[in-house]
Amino acid sequence: METPLDDKALDTLEFGVVLKRLARLTAFSAGRELALTLRPVNDRDEAVRRQRETAEAVHLDQTTGVDVPLGGAHDVRERARNAALGQVLAASDLLEIADTARAAGRVRRALSRLSRETPLLATIAAGIADLGALRELIEQSIDDRGEVIDTASSELSNIRRELAVTHGRLQQQMQALLNAPSIRAALQDPIVTLRDGRYVLPVRSEARSAVRGVIHDTSSSGATVYIEPMAVIDLGNRWRELQAQERHEVERVLREISDAVGQAADDLVTTVERLAHIDLALAKARLAKELDARALTTVGPNQPWLVEMPAELLLVEARHPLIEGEVVPVTIAVGGDYRALLITGPNTGGKTVALKTAGLLCAMALAGLPIPAADGTRIPVYDAIFADIGDEQSIEQSLSTFSGHMTAIIDIIERTGERSLVLLDELGAGTDPAEGAALGIAIVERLVGAGTTLIATTHHSELKLYAHRTDAVMNASVEFDMETLSPTYRLTIGLPGQSNALAIAARLGMPPGVVDIARAGLTTGEREMEALLRELRTQLAAAEERAARAAEARDEAHTLRAGLEQQLNELASESAQLREEAHARIRDEVRETERLLERARREVEAARLEQAAADLQRARAAAAEIAPQPEPVPAPPPAQASPVIEPGRAVWLRGVSLPGEVLTEPNDVGEFDVQLGALRTRVRVQQVLRSEAWEHGASVVSSPPPPPPVPFEVELRGQTLDEALPAVEQFLDQAARSGHGRVRVIHGRGTGTLRRAVRELL
Repeated sequence: METPLDDKALDTLEFGVVLKRLARLTAFSAGRELALTLRPVNDRDEAVRRQRETAEAVHLDQTTGVDVPLGGAHDVRERARNAALGQVLAASDLLEIADTARAAGRVRRALSRLSRETPLLATIAAGIADLGALRELIEQSIDDRGEVIDTASSELSNIRRELAVTHGRLQQQMQALLNAPSIRAALQDPIVTLRDGRYVLPVRSEARSAVRGVIHDTSSSGATVYIEPMAVIDLGNRWRELQAQERHEVERVLREISDAVGQAADDLVTTVERLAHIDLALAKARLAKELDARALTTVGPNQPWLVEMPAELLLVEARHPLIEGEVVPVTIAVGGDYRALLITGPNTGGKTVALKTAGLLCAMALAGLPIPAADGTRIPVYDAIFADIGDEQSIEQSLSTFSGHMTAIIDIIERTGERSLVLLDELGAGTDPAEGAALGIAIVERLVGAGTTLIATTHHSELKLYAHRTDAVMNASVEFDMETLSPTYRLTIGLPGQSNALAIAARLGMPPGVVDIARAGLTTGEREMEALLRELRTQLAAAEERAARAAEARDEAHTLRAGLEQQLNELASESAQLREEAHARIRDEVRETERLLERARREVEAARLEQAAADLQRARAAAAEIAPQPEPVPAPPPAQASPVIEPGRAVWLRGVSLPGEVLTEPNDVGEFDVQLGALRTRVRVQQVLRSEAWEHGASVVSSPPPPPPVPFEVELRGQTLDEALPAVEQFLDQAARSGHGRVRVIHGRGTGTLRRAVRELL
């Protein structure tokens, strides 16, 4: 299937700008790619199918309110093809495949419920493969962070279980060595660290003989050597061996899932393409909303406004889709009773905009895009659309503007036919006016003779006369407001544009003698043209006057009809008033009867409720006689009004189960030091619940209820630095307050960034 426009014509009409705007409205990359490669077609069935899809998408958005959820869809076609060739995919790639499969299922289910209203989109969705089994396989093996989970295989579960036990024993032995007096004295810092995946101790260089083991690294200054003690080498070897086994098993699991993806590669490729197709249709619906271009998007098997050639092009109140702000709509008709439309008028008057509007909307219609035009619009399905608009000067070929235009027009004449639309801007310009006008007339005759539909702009008066005298050619003009000396951008078909140069000069203050001399210098043809235009404008003014009188008569008829209708309404109102009075008397009697019935109902209901309350009271009294009396609950001890805070006293703090000993007097801002076991800290007076005399070695008073137990480890995997570091500080503070002697911080492996930050914090 061929496109009726080549890339040059598409660029001239700025079709690519429309596609970029459409692409921004898609949901994922495959839809954007499809939008940017969209091209018009010259087959009516295909054009109708595309417009039907657009209409169905607009119906979804505007009428049904159904959301077609494309979120999570990815273009995984390349990865699916690689998996089919035996490549092992990364866990992140597999997660995107699972997300795409999930999105595909949602889209298929959403559109299947609308098969009667949107049959084309539902058919596209029905062809999406069921990838539920593949999605479940991936989700059962890989978590949301892209890590293979323990239950992905029994072997992996066993390896990781033994790995955790071995790692725990290794840490215990390293901690025991760290606390050994003979080794601790030789350490640069009392910590256990990692070098090349081995747990080592930082030993001062001069004391390296105190720790037997393998040196794995030295500091940049040489003052520290990192030694793996001999006592843990075997355990370290086993730990590394299990890590290697874990990597191999994870790779095996990923290979197994990748094989499954490879087997479903064709289904995945088809699924992505169908999701992209639906994404494009939904983007066209969003574009229709932005352009207010939904008048022609009607759901149904036929799109009657798309007509087969030969036919008339009729754009009703059409608007250029790329012009921002208030746009004056134009109505353009050509290709019916006349084959060519010649648009004349002042510069900056909108002639080129009208020309581009016609060409761009035809291209958009044949591409399946929404058209900003009113009902009544008809667009033929052209075999080809040619456009020569703007400055075609070629520096490379040393061609003038005129030569550039002539080269383009020659190419158009050789390729055009009776099923073509041709758009020519400034026909006959760029050369001697007389020769340019003659050449312009010859070009129009040649194209009209070939049966081509032609829209052209020109400044030549000879072409205006030619159009007036030729049945197959029609004049049109862009109006110019002589009061404001500015164009109105309204297009009038049947009337050529009038020369405004002398009139504008006169209004701007040119001396009358100069204007008279200029008018006398006009050629006979030019004066004939001015006379013709005056005659036509007189006829137009007369027609407008007749139309105004007809409108006035129509308004009078409407007024007379409204008066008669008012009289009838008054008579009907009087009759209705009499009926209403009778109905009112009946309604009053009915309301009085209803009030009496309501009063009786309330009295009966009140008596029933009173009886029910008495029965309930008797039942409660009987239950109280046989129910066991609850034991008295001891009242809580009275709160201490103002705790005494002085050195040596015991205080209880909010959230802390053990009492602390006051070390200092409160300062000016109410802060003082307190000893909580091995921890000395500063607290505020507002944190004190109560205080007592302190007896060392034993608590002489009962403590408040203990707070919830603090765990012995904190899990940081999957957190960012901003989340993890405050969590570590809070955890260590709570652990110290609870008296924990040893805790564990789990930061995972990953890239090592979190591990380094935690170690620096510790």
